[in-house]
Amino acid sequence: MVYIILGIVLFLLLIYVINCIIVYRIIFRRNKEIPLVDLDLSKTQYKDFENEVRTYTSFFNNIEPEIVEIKSYDNLILKCYYYKNTSNDFVIMFHGYRATPLNNFAVMGKLLYEKGYNLLMIVERSHGISEGKDITFGVKESKDSHSWIEFVNNKYNPNNIFLYGVSMGSAVILLNKSLNEEKNVRGIIADCPLDRSKHAVTFGLKRKMKFIPFLTVFGVLLIARLKGISFKDDKVYERVKNINVPILFIHGRNDDLIPIKNGRNIFNNANEPKKMIETEALHAMSIYYKLDLVSNEIFEFINKYKEN
Repeated sequence: MVYIILGIVLFLLLIYVINCIIVYRIIFRRNKEIPLVDLDLSKTQYKDFENEVRTYTSFFNNIEPEIVEIKSYDNLILKCYYYKNTSNDFVIMFHGYRATPLNNFAVMGKLLYEKGYNLLMIVERSHGISEGKDITFGVKESKDSHSWIEFVNNKYNPNNIFLYGVSMGSAVILLNKSLNEEKNVRGIIADCPLDRSKHAVTFGLKRKMKFIPFLTVFGVLLIARLKGISFKDDKVYERVKNINVPILFIHGRNDDLIPIKNGRNIFNNANEPKKMIETEALHAMSIYYKLDLVSNEIFEFINKYKEN
């Protein structure tokens, strides 16, 4: 009887481990990103904005970007699309989880480019043309963001740098521990930011699988830790207490992935100067729901804090 019970326990443990490994791969491992224009948008949250998606994306089809690359602190080749422009001001853009840069930035990117700003649309590690196997929800990507800022300063010597992140991309920026050291980083635009990188895992699991037992979450996070992805210092709402750079927050009240209470938590802990724009949008959709409001606020923010 003892051996039968032990056999059952070992069998269940094996099933549990296999389940956690599968879930880890689903959530953390690199996957193919699909441009919005290649999707049937009628079945997505963009269904009411198909014309806008195609119009703004097609704008960039007529501009040939330079592919720029750097080496990360852990020796990955990271790349970005550099849209060179007429000014000496740069906006460095960090996309969301399993997104492409144009999926998140086609709209505001077009408007910024038309105003003369140089755009660096970063392709984050484990996405697209950049190297890497595992997405770390800002833990390692935040160090990459520091490398990109250093690269831009060393190569282009810009007057002003603004950092712009969407969803996970916002956490990538806000977890960067070196922001205060870069004197020409004038401001941060954080659209629907995570309040903790670890929460992205639980939000993602719930969204993909509806119901996830606590033990599965524990096992997945343990696998991540064994792979060198530590969420010990991932609290964005704590990190912003040490950031002295002005921040413009944007968040939708109907965000079904990162609840607006998470964005408000970060905002409440952030230092002045700061501002928060709330819309009725779904996740990462404020720019579509309230284009005039959001774009005007972004330009007002940039004009207020950039130096001539």
